[in-house]
Amino acid sequence: MKEINETRKSEAESLKAALAAKNETIAAKDAVISKQDELVRELKNKKTSPWKRLGDVLLGVAVATLLK
Repeated sequence: MKEINETRKSEAESLKAALAAKNETIAAKDAVISKQDELVRELKNKKTSPWKRLGDVLLGVAVATLLK
């Protein structure tokens, strides 16, 4: 009986450790998702200036001219 009780205690401790590790993993995953959501919001709010857009268009025209 003593051996069975010790085995049960050992299993219970192992399960608690596994549960704690699972919770840490979930917390880390949630933190990564939160950071990605924040980055998406920042990128959506980031607007390019008209000068940058004009530069992109001119660069495209230059590349197209060179490829002809």
